[in-house]
Amino acid sequence: MASRLNPHAVAFVPNPNAAEFVPNQMWNPSAIMSSTSTSSPIIGAPGTGSHNDLTDGVVATEAALLQVLGRLRLEKLLFVDCEGADLSKGSWRHGELQAGGPGFHGQLCLMQIGTQSQEVYAFDMLELGDRAFTLGLRALFENQDIIKVVHDFRQDADALWHQHKVRARSLFDTQLCDVLIRRLSGMATRYVMGSAKLLTKHNIEAQTIPGYGVLTQEQKQCIHERFSQDRHLWERRPLPEDMIIYAKADVLPMPNLYAILLQQLRSLVGDEASALRLALVGSEAYASHFLELETCRCRLCCRAEENAKFDGCRVFTRMAAYIDQRLLQRLLRPEDSQTLPEPGPSRFYINEHDESVPLPEQ
Repeated sequence: MASRLNPHAVAFVPNPNAAEFVPNQMWNPSAIMSSTSTSSPIIGAPGTGSHNDLTDGVVATEAALLQVLGRLRLEKLLFVDCEGADLSKGSWRHGELQAGGPGFHGQLCLMQIGTQSQEVYAFDMLELGDRAFTLGLRALFENQDIIKVVHDFRQDADALWHQHKVRARSLFDTQLCDVLIRRLSGMATRYVMGSAKLLTKHNIEAQTIPGYGVLTQEQKQCIHERFSQDRHLWERRPLPEDMIIYAKADVLPMPNLYAILLQQLRSLVGDEASALRLALVGSEAYASHFLELETCRCRLCCRAEENAKFDGCRVFTRMAAYIDQRLLQRLLRPEDSQTLPEPGPSRFYINEHDESVPLPEQ
């Protein structure tokens, strides 16, 4: 067996098949035009067919980016997900790569943004770099008039802030909204719920991906298991077709889930405006936690599965000044009197092949 390495001391060994990327570097159009990933058309881009005519490929050029941003600025509701290598703040702090630590990790690689009309745009952040935010992605994420529906955006928000100085606003986190609904309904909330379980709970079936059909949970699990074998999977270019399908599949069910959760929350608080405000305030508090920590919460830095425990003390303390006190009292429980302990050490380490693999059972 390979020798066990401390993930907090291992040096980064570059993967020869992974794209090199440094935040805040100047955008190089010649490099982008020569990239193998730009030969594919834009996913759901205007001019490529009907709104539901999704094709292979990613947004990877300045021209495509500006075209898509022009479309997204017209929306009041967007559906967002991010993919990356051990995504959280990782090795980045305030836009700078840190020396030492658990090797180079935490890289934002792909961002998917969907609309209510089932368009899905995938942004290749390795190709676009920080330039994408300068050209309009930052304004989109920080626009408080556009609601961004997400699921467990804590690590994504952490990466956006520390890599690109982007503070996402007007988030509606379906994971946090589910907790609010369970709290107000008198149900247990010790753990947050993953997206697959939440979709099943509300009888939302996998969406049909135009040109591909339905991506089942079994197929998604097979792809997910590859992450443990290759921690740079999202950095590889060109992106394998099944990875693009996988990324789109996470965004497509969100409109249905958003509508169901907002309706359930409305029935518990009295009106839609109050329900929406509660969800937005709660989601902001929920996402802020990770990005304000000095430590990273990816699985290389801590026992990341403990992030599934809901810390009511941290979330509701942050919400207290922004919501009705009577509603706050309905949400609070005795277990919220103190914060949860910090997660234990990671159960993964980086081997000599730059793979994150499980530690042997003790």
